Order: sequence, then structure tokens, then C-alpha cells
Amino acid sequence: MRTALLATALLALVACGSGDGPATDAVDGDAAAAGSSPRQAQRSDATPARDGGGTQAAVAAAAAPGFGTRELAYPEDLQMVLLGYRLEGRQPPIADWAAAQHRVASATEFERADVREQERERLQAVYDGTEGIGLLRLKVSARFGEYDGSRGGYYLDAFTPGSVFRFSARPAPNPFRDEAVSLRIDNPGELNFWALDADAAQDVLARNNGQRHVTLDGRLRITGINRRSDGPELTASLQRYAIVSSRYGEPAVLGELEFHDGKGE
Repeated sequence: MRTALLATALLALVACGSGDGPATDAVDGDAAAAGSSPRQAQRSDATPARDGGGTQAAVAAAAAPGFGTRELAYPEDLQMVLLGYRLEGRQPPIADWAAAQHRVASATEFERADVREQERERLQAVYDGTEGIGLLRLKVSARFGEYDGSRGGYYLDAFTPGSVFRFSARPAPNPFRDEAVSLRIDNPGELNFWALDADAAQDVLARNNGQRHVTLDGRLRITGINRRSDGPELTASLQRYAIVSSRYGEPAVLGELEFHDGKGE
């Protein structure tokens, strides 16, 4: 728990380092979800996963036209599914989902109405939390390879133009089925190169206890939503991410990359 809190504090400091852009409200996902990574789907049109180049310049927090300015941080799958409903302008069948919950079915006839209402309120609260969302925060597991001396930096294996992350949840038991929403990164530029001189690169490796696994804490701006055969697909532009060590007991921000118009600086 101490480690998780320290990591959160470090990432919050990085996220607050920029003074540009309007203020935004942050909506946290479930605490358990904050430590997990979304699943990256592989598609024929997705290029190998990559990250971008470091900078101290600020990224504007304004969302794309037609989307809100609030941030959904480390969302659970159900939150993303309900965000898909909202952005498509569809009303989720919350009352039907509530009535189908196991708690309702197992309640006595004296309790059933109250339990059903509790479930409806729980699901409604998740849906209400997606209002005004135009920004997302995601944690993604990644690995950096050996130092590229010819270019001067590390390549990471997560986040790339066209990469897709998939979220899936079953809002209620049978007869309801799993519902899915995907998130596609639409930056046109390179996102996976972490520019460092040789001394800084050696220091990064030492601070990460000689390990090459890291967590990327990324901020994305939603740019669109499309309907696909397997569910809605959100498109988003990666604005920045912090590169966080995986060293046990000593989490630290190793670097930060920011992007303007899809290009790292």
C-alpha cells in the first residue's frame, strides 16, 4: 500500500508540472484498476508499439471539439463501456441490468426491491461519472530495449500510432453478454523513442535496479468515436506519459515524454 501511494504521489507531481491549459476535473476509476494495464489488441493495421521523446514543454489540457474537459483516470472496463454508450448518444439499459444482478435474485421478497434499487443506483453512478469526459489517464506496462547508441536513446514497446487497447465488461449476468469498447491511438508521429545521452541512459537502468520493465502513465485526449462490428471504438491523441520505475519499494519517475501535433519533443 505504501508503494502504491508513493507511486501515485510521484505521478501526480509529474501530471501537475504543466501550468498551461484549462483546469480539468479528474474522475478516478476503481482503486484496483489503477494498478492494472489495459489489454493491447493486435490488428493488422497496428504498427509495433512505441513511445515518444522527452520534453519539459506543457501539453494543453483542452479536449477536442465535441468532447468534455474532465479526465477519467485509470478507468475500469465497465466505466469505458459506459463511456462508449455516452459518446455514442445511447442510453444504457441500467434498470434491466440492475434487475438481473445476482444480489437481486438471491434477495428475499422483502428485500428485493431495495436491493434492486441499490444496484440501479450503483450502475447509474458509474454512468453519471462519464459525463463531460474528454481526457483519459491510462497505465500501460512496457519494456525498453538495449541502448541505441547511433540515435541516442531507448525504444519502448508500448504506445504507437494505430495501437489499440480493448476494454470488456459484462454489466449484468445472463441473458446479458460481454460488451466491449476499444481505444485507438491516432497520433501520426513516433511515440516510442526515449532520447537520452549515454550517461543518463546508464543512470536510468541503475535506478530501475537493472530491470527494463517500466510503467507508462499516459494522458490522452479523446478525438472521436466510431461504430465497429465488435463495438464502439474511441480514437485518442496521446498527449504525454511518465515513465515510472518498476523497482520494488522505490517507485520513481524516470522520465516524461510529451507530444504536440503527434510529435515528441
